[in-house]
Amino acid sequence: MKMFIAMAAATTMALGATTPAMADDHSKKAMKAEVVEKNARGQATKVKIGDKVMDVCMSDTQDSCINPRAAGLKWGNTPLNYWPGKPASQM
Repeated sequence: MKMFIAMAAATTMALGATTPAMADDHSKKAMKAEVVEKNARGQATKVKIGDKVMDVCMSDTQDSCINPRAAGLKWGNTPLNYWPGKPASQM
């Protein structure tokens, strides 16, 4: 019985090592976010994506939130399309 379990575990590990890792889909599909709440300046502070309501990252909210550009909003930081060559600590 122990031999069978050891062989099953080895087979599972071997198959898992050759399986490609699943990655997030970072394609340029536009995300549809429904604005649920806005602040006094008219900026979205909460959006609904699917059935999940999320806070939008602001200067005072930076944990457990979604980047405005990632939510499909037209404001917020824009990610670089290139590697600048050095870490910011070395520039």
